[in-house]
Amino acid sequence: MTARVIDTAAGRMIARATPRGLARIDQVGPDQDLASWFTVTHPDDDEVCGPGPGAAAEHLDRVADQLEAYCAGRLREFDVPVDWAAAGVHDEFSREAYREIQHIPYGETSTYGQISVDAGRPRNARRVGRLCTLVPVPFVIPVHRVIRADGGMGNCPEYRLRLLEHERRNLAAAEPATFGRGANENGGS
Repeated sequence: MTARVIDTAAGRMIARATPRGLARIDQVGPDQDLASWFTVTHPDDDEVCGPGPGAAAEHLDRVADQLEAYCAGRLREFDVPVDWAAAGVHDEFSREAYREIQHIPYGETSTYGQISVDAGRPRNARRVGRLCTLVPVPFVIPVHRVIRADGGMGNCPEYRLRLLEHERRNLAAAEPATFGRGANENGGS
Protein backbone atom coordinates (compact mmCIF):
# COMPACT_ATOMS: atom_id res chain seq x y z
CA MET A 1 0.00 0.00 0.00
CA THR A 2 1.26 3.46 -0.90
CA ALA A 3 0.41 6.56 1.14
CA ARG A 4 0.65 10.28 0.50
CA VAL A 5 0.01 13.47 2.45
CA ILE A 6 -2.36 15.77 0.56
CA ASP A 7 -2.88 19.35 1.69
CA THR A 8 -6.26 20.68 0.52
CA ALA A 9 -8.56 23.60 1.22
CA ALA A 10 -10.59 21.10 3.28
CA GLY A 11 -7.54 20.27 5.42
CA ARG A 12 -4.59 17.89 5.49
CA MET A 13 -5.32 14.33 4.48
CA ILE A 14 -3.50 11.04 4.20
CA ALA A 15 -4.58 9.00 1.19
CA ARG A 16 -3.63 5.35 0.76
CA ALA A 17 -3.94 3.24 -2.36
CA THR A 18 -3.06 -0.13 -3.77
CA PRO A 19 -2.56 -0.93 -7.45
CA ARG A 20 -6.29 -1.84 -7.52
CA GLY A 21 -7.55 1.51 -6.22
CA LEU A 22 -7.96 3.90 -3.34
CA ALA A 23 -8.09 2.31 0.12
CA ARG A 24 -8.42 5.20 2.61
CA ILE A 25 -8.60 8.93 2.98
CA ASP A 26 -8.17 10.20 6.53
CA GLN A 27 -8.17 13.81 7.68
CA VAL A 28 -5.32 14.63 10.04
CA GLY A 29 -4.46 17.66 12.10
CA PRO A 30 -1.55 19.92 11.17
CA ASP A 31 0.44 18.93 14.25
CA GLN A 32 -0.21 15.19 14.05
CA ASP A 33 2.82 12.91 13.76
CA LEU A 34 2.57 11.45 10.26
CA ALA A 35 5.26 8.77 10.65
CA SER A 36 2.79 6.16 11.94
CA TRP A 37 0.66 6.53 8.81
CA PHE A 38 3.52 5.34 6.63
CA THR A 39 4.49 2.20 8.54
CA VAL A 40 1.25 0.36 7.75
CA THR A 41 1.63 -3.02 6.10
CA HIS A 42 -1.18 -4.79 4.33
CA PRO A 43 -1.53 -8.58 4.62
CA ASP A 44 -2.32 -8.89 0.90
CA ASP A 45 0.73 -6.90 -0.33
CA ASP A 46 2.32 -10.00 -1.84
CA GLU A 47 -0.94 -11.07 -3.48
CA VAL A 48 -1.71 -7.92 -5.48
CA CYS A 49 -3.42 -8.64 -8.78
CA GLY A 50 -3.91 -6.34 -11.71
CA PRO A 51 -1.76 -3.33 -12.58
CA GLY A 52 1.76 -2.96 -11.25
CA PRO A 53 2.83 -0.93 -8.17
CA GLY A 54 2.99 2.31 -10.18
CA ALA A 55 -0.79 2.16 -10.39
CA ALA A 56 -1.10 2.95 -6.66
CA ALA A 57 0.87 6.17 -7.17
CA GLU A 58 -1.32 7.00 -10.18
CA HIS A 59 -4.46 6.59 -8.04
CA LEU A 60 -2.94 8.93 -5.43
CA ASP A 61 -2.03 11.50 -8.10
CA ARG A 62 -5.55 11.32 -9.45
CA VAL A 63 -7.27 11.70 -6.08
CA ALA A 64 -4.97 14.62 -5.16
CA ASP A 65 -5.88 16.41 -8.41
CA GLN A 66 -9.56 15.64 -7.94
CA LEU A 67 -9.59 16.82 -4.30
CA GLU A 68 -8.02 20.11 -5.39
CA ALA A 69 -10.57 20.52 -8.21
CA TYR A 70 -13.47 19.61 -5.89
CA CYS A 71 -12.38 22.14 -3.26
CA ALA A 72 -12.03 24.79 -6.00
CA GLY A 73 -15.58 24.05 -7.15
CA ARG A 74 -14.52 22.66 -10.54
CA LEU A 75 -15.22 18.94 -9.91
CA ARG A 76 -18.59 17.40 -9.16
CA GLU A 77 -17.86 13.67 -9.32
CA PHE A 78 -14.80 11.64 -8.28
CA ASP A 79 -13.83 8.75 -10.53
CA VAL A 80 -10.91 7.19 -8.67
CA PRO A 81 -11.44 3.41 -8.31
CA VAL A 82 -11.81 2.00 -4.80
CA ASP A 83 -10.05 -1.19 -3.67
CA TRP A 84 -12.91 -2.49 -1.53
CA ALA A 85 -10.86 -5.26 0.12
CA ALA A 86 -8.02 -2.92 1.14
CA ALA A 87 -10.62 -0.40 2.34
CA GLY A 88 -12.05 -3.07 4.68
CA VAL A 89 -15.39 -3.29 2.88
CA HIS A 90 -15.92 -7.04 2.66
CA ASP A 91 -19.67 -7.65 2.34
CA GLU A 92 -21.81 -7.07 -0.74
CA PHE A 93 -24.43 -4.89 0.99
CA SER A 94 -21.78 -2.43 2.21
CA ARG A 95 -20.21 -2.19 -1.26
CA GLU A 96 -23.61 -1.73 -2.86
CA ALA A 97 -24.64 0.93 -0.31
CA TYR A 98 -21.41 2.86 -0.97
CA ARG A 99 -21.95 2.57 -4.74
CA GLU A 100 -25.50 3.92 -4.33
CA ILE A 101 -24.15 6.84 -2.30
CA GLN A 102 -21.72 7.58 -5.16
CA HIS A 103 -24.76 7.99 -7.46
CA ILE A 104 -26.30 10.81 -5.40
CA PRO A 105 -26.00 13.93 -7.59
CA TYR A 106 -23.71 16.78 -6.57
CA GLY A 107 -25.43 19.16 -4.15
CA GLU A 108 -28.42 16.86 -3.63
CA THR A 109 -29.25 14.45 -0.82
CA SER A 110 -30.80 11.06 -0.24
CA THR A 111 -31.90 9.39 2.97
CA TYR A 112 -30.44 6.44 4.81
CA GLY A 113 -33.67 4.59 4.12
CA GLN A 114 -33.62 5.29 0.39
CA ILE A 115 -30.00 4.14 0.13
CA SER A 116 -30.91 0.89 1.91
CA VAL A 117 -33.81 0.36 -0.54
CA ASP A 118 -31.59 1.13 -3.53
CA ALA A 119 -28.91 -1.23 -2.20
CA GLY A 120 -31.45 -4.07 -2.00
CA ARG A 121 -32.15 -4.21 1.73
CA PRO A 122 -35.01 -1.86 2.60
CA ARG A 123 -34.85 -2.51 6.35
CA ASN A 124 -31.18 -1.58 6.75
CA ALA A 125 -31.38 2.22 7.09
CA ARG A 126 -29.53 2.12 10.43
CA ARG A 127 -26.78 0.05 8.87
CA VAL A 128 -26.42 2.63 6.09
CA GLY A 129 -26.09 5.27 8.81
CA ARG A 130 -23.33 3.25 10.44
CA LEU A 131 -21.58 2.80 7.09
CA CYS A 132 -21.61 6.57 6.65
CA THR A 133 -19.67 6.95 9.91
CA LEU A 134 -17.17 4.29 8.82
CA VAL A 135 -16.65 5.47 5.22
CA PRO A 136 -13.09 4.58 4.18
CA VAL A 137 -12.82 7.14 1.36
CA PRO A 138 -14.84 10.28 2.08
CA PHE A 139 -15.26 12.66 -0.86
CA VAL A 140 -15.02 9.73 -3.30
CA ILE A 141 -17.99 8.20 -1.46
CA PRO A 142 -19.93 11.40 -0.65
CA VAL A 143 -21.61 10.37 2.59
CA HIS A 144 -22.21 14.06 3.35
CA ARG A 145 -25.10 13.77 0.87
CA VAL A 146 -26.93 11.19 3.04
CA ILE A 147 -29.39 12.58 5.58
CA ARG A 148 -32.12 11.43 7.94
CA ALA A 149 -35.68 10.92 6.68
CA ASP A 150 -36.78 14.09 8.51
CA GLY A 151 -34.19 16.12 6.57
CA GLY A 152 -31.85 16.48 9.53
CA MET A 153 -28.12 15.84 9.45
CA GLY A 154 -28.12 13.85 12.68
CA ASN A 155 -24.85 13.64 14.55
CA CYS A 156 -22.69 13.98 11.45
CA PRO A 157 -19.41 15.87 11.76
CA GLU A 158 -19.56 19.59 10.97
CA TYR A 159 -17.33 19.19 7.89
CA ARG A 160 -20.03 17.10 6.16
CA LEU A 161 -22.49 19.97 6.44
CA ARG A 162 -19.82 22.34 5.09
CA LEU A 163 -19.25 20.03 2.08
CA LEU A 164 -22.94 19.99 1.25
CA GLU A 165 -23.12 23.79 1.60
CA HIS A 166 -20.05 24.08 -0.66
CA GLU A 167 -21.77 22.01 -3.35
CA ARG A 168 -25.01 23.95 -3.12
CA ARG A 169 -23.17 27.28 -3.36
CA ASN A 170 -21.47 26.04 -6.52
CA LEU A 171 -24.75 24.95 -8.05
CA ALA A 172 -26.27 28.37 -7.35
CA ALA A 173 -23.23 30.45 -8.35
CA ALA A 174 -22.29 31.57 -11.83
CA GLU A 175 -18.65 30.87 -10.93
CA PRO A 176 -17.36 28.04 -8.71
CA ALA A 177 -16.67 28.87 -5.08
CA THR A 178 -13.57 27.62 -3.31
CA PHE A 179 -14.24 25.33 -0.34
CA GLY A 180 -14.38 27.16 2.96
CA ARG A 181 -15.26 30.56 1.52
CA GLY A 182 -18.64 31.91 2.50
CA ALA A 183 -21.10 33.58 0.17
CA ASN A 184 -20.06 37.05 1.37
CA GLU A 185 -16.45 36.40 0.40
CA ASN A 186 -17.55 35.41 -3.10
CA GLY A 187 -19.56 38.57 -3.69
CA GLY A 188 -22.90 37.05 -2.64
CA SER A 189 -25.09 37.85 0.30
